[in-house]
Amino acid sequence: MNYKECLKTLKKIENNSYNLDLANIKSLTKKLGNPQNKYKTIHVAGTNGKGSVCAILSAALKPSYNVGLYTSPHLKKINERIRIDDQDISDDDFAEAFSEVYEHYNKQTYFELLTATAFLHFAKQNIELAIIEVGLGGRLDATNIISPLVSIITNISLEHQEFLGDSIEEIAKEKAGIIKKNTPVITAAVGTALETIKQIAKEKESPVKIAKPSNFPINLKGDFQKINLGIALKTLDFTNLPYQEESLEEIKWQGRFHFIEKNVLIDSAHNLDGSNTLKEEILKIKDNYDKIISVVGLLKDKDKSMIKNIEDFSDKIILTKPDSPRAEEPKTLKELTKNPSTITSNPEQALKKAKSIKGNNLIVITGSTYLIGEFV
Repeated sequence: MNYKECLKTLKKIENNSYNLDLANIKSLTKKLGNPQNKYKTIHVAGTNGKGSVCAILSAALKPSYNVGLYTSPHLKKINERIRIDDQDISDDDFAEAFSEVYEHYNKQTYFELLTATAFLHFAKQNIELAIIEVGLGGRLDATNIISPLVSIITNISLEHQEFLGDSIEEIAKEKAGIIKKNTPVITAAVGTALETIKQIAKEKESPVKIAKPSNFPINLKGDFQKINLGIALKTLDFTNLPYQEESLEEIKWQGRFHFIEKNVLIDSAHNLDGSNTLKEEILKIKDNYDKIISVVGLLKDKDKSMIKNIEDFSDKIILTKPDSPRAEEPKTLKELTKNPSTITSNPEQALKKAKSIKGNNLIVITGSTYLIGEFV
């Protein structure tokens, strides 16, 4: 298959349900020669901050290693999910690896196929180390067939309850399912989540190290990135992996508290915990602007309670519709808002409308990752 044919093939199965079972991915990677075992790995789970931690680790380790990076979802192009030394996989390399994976297709899901493609591409490129981000949960996620140097669980809050459970303890158990025997665990989780992680780590005879915020200057905006940096640095120090602090200045991670123009901020706060963090950051800078105008679009399966956080810092909300078959109708979101809000279903037109409001205003585009992807 060529690149376009690969994308068409993936599109056909994109909306298939998650397969919370490792049998299919294990069967597939076995037929590929278990490429995930041919290089060292770091496994990253958690509710929020996974992508930032992965980006920080990749930047820090790049001068010392040939570093693979597998993350999800993508913002603009599927190639963003599979990187080596901060370079997206090329269309030709994607087609080559995916075609080989698809030869062994047996009802695997979209995410399972992409995970196997990443594992295979990294092996083909003879990388030394891969940083692997969990897609959903941990215990039964398709990435959970690796034997990492270290397991990272950034934090735990309520999300994906239909798959992971209705309590912090249940969700923590699922995410702590990535912990392997005699393998260190780094986390910034607190309370019940931390206690659950410690208990599972104890059963696996694995040490747990608690990360604290770091004030080392990095090229990522937002005070919340201090804890993500702390997690990454704790991981590097505990594993004794060689890294260069100077390279932290080169970190690139789009979509998280990211100014795309002087007065236009995008942030992929697509769950309640993420919107809490966004609210905290916006309130710190709100006095610098006349008004905060928020452009918001969500998916149907996301926790709509995050609308309350967005209302708390917004003077006006423009509701729009991300380019996804799972996108929530703006009129449904409007029923949940109490502050002044209008509907402009086309995201580009929504941004134009926000810019037309006079004053030194900050425009915040937030909600679905699909929405953010339209502006990067």
